[in-house]
Amino acid sequence: MAFVVDGSEWEVNRFASPTAFVEALDALVGRVNVALDRDEVVWIGDELQSKVILDGCDLWSLREAGLNLPGELLQELGVWLGRARYYLDEDEWPAGFESFEVSVGGEAIESSDVSWAHHCVLAQRPVACLGLQRNGVLRTKSATGEAYVRWVRDEPGHVGFWRDVIASDDNAGQLEALAQNAFPDLYFVQNVWRGIGDFNGGYRAVSTKLRRALSILNDYGVWVFTASPPNLHPAEPSGVERGAPTKLLIQQRFAGLGLTVSPEAIEVRHDGTCRRAREVVVGGRTLYCEWHEKFELHQNRIYFHPPVAQSGNKTVIGFFTHHLPLP
Repeated sequence: MAFVVDGSEWEVNRFASPTAFVEALDALVGRVNVALDRDEVVWIGDELQSKVILDGCDLWSLREAGLNLPGELLQELGVWLGRARYYLDEDEWPAGFESFEVSVGGEAIESSDVSWAHHCVLAQRPVACLGLQRNGVLRTKSATGEAYVRWVRDEPGHVGFWRDVIASDDNAGQLEALAQNAFPDLYFVQNVWRGIGDFNGGYRAVSTKLRRALSILNDYGVWVFTASPPNLHPAEPSGVERGAPTKLLIQQRFAGLGLTVSPEAIEVRHDGTCRRAREVVVGGRTLYCEWHEKFELHQNRIYFHPPVAQSGNKTVIGFFTHHLPLP
């Protein structure tokens, strides 16, 4: 599971202007840095740094063609490419990779980078492309067969790749192994995964609902818990009222996003046994995870806590369970 940089798009003349090319390149480097910060593998091809990009010039000689890359971008490129991994150095190559002829969305191209991703996907080895222009899941075709490869240019596409990987082999171990890649804005407490077998009916009974809930909590949890009133949806203009949202507004926001989230009743907090059953310690701070998503009316829950400084301002996922004790 990795990303490969699609060098077939590294040509200035493919863009409306040199400025557009530089902006796309800067965005790609930013996306590479995000992947590397998450300990994800990013491959490049042997010819990426030497291929002609503009008027006979490669990346490092663009100035001779009259295109000066910003100094900060050049520095980031140098740091990344100086230690980049090459997919040709891998011990195992996917079958069919010896041919670089492949079509992408009906466009015939010759690219070792795209061919590598395409044939990896055909071999059931999840790989996505980091592109300058292409974006989303596109059909690829070669003499070996057809596949669907994801091109990534932004955060939704980035996490979408990992969520697709989880869904393709949907089991509790896969979810746990890739959770931080698929849901990087959630803080999973150390022992939360012990409870994933506690769901009534097992993981399979809740897998779709669980992955959907985690996606919404990752993508919108911080907004739901912190955005000023009276907004009900993140697409609305910024709130005009001061202060934090009320519990009722938080519930309404989650409902608008498709979750049935609620806080615990006050008697649960006041019952020592029940309160402690919902507490976790994050960075030395004890958190009472009263918020919960209900997969079914009377069973199967995720308990969580709003973002705090100790969690890196991420929504805290405290418990997966059939149900926690009530008074």
